[in-house]
Amino acid sequence: MHAAAIVRAVWEGMEARDWESVRRLLADDLLVTWPQTRERIRGGDAFLELNRTYPGDWHIAVEEVLCDGDRAAARVTIVSGGDTFYVSGFYRVHEGRIAEATETFAEPGTPPYDRSHLAERY
Repeated sequence: MHAAAIVRAVWEGMEARDWESVRRLLADDLLVTWPQTRERIRGGDAFLELNRTYPGDWHIAVEEVLCDGDRAAARVTIVSGGDTFYVSGFYRVHEGRIAEATETFAEPGTPPYDRSHLAERY
């Protein structure tokens, strides 16, 4: 499997709550960085458990995954109750498993100033 397929399979496995298949695609020494909360998750087991026990009824849609060699980038939408999160993830795959990830989560919001003459809201 190439890097894009591995990243997509992890996200889709989380949506399906297929934790065994997700774990097989995570390196034992996985390092995940979440810049917005300044957290690092070390190890495939810790990352899996964090996601497996995340509260609420959340759902994942993989919008796009791009790949260049052992690197992949993903754009994902997560809906949890009435909240929506947009994820931009950047991944390094080694020997068929995700070895490193940096994931940034954003919430929808309003523009910081009136620029309606230049941009349209959707």
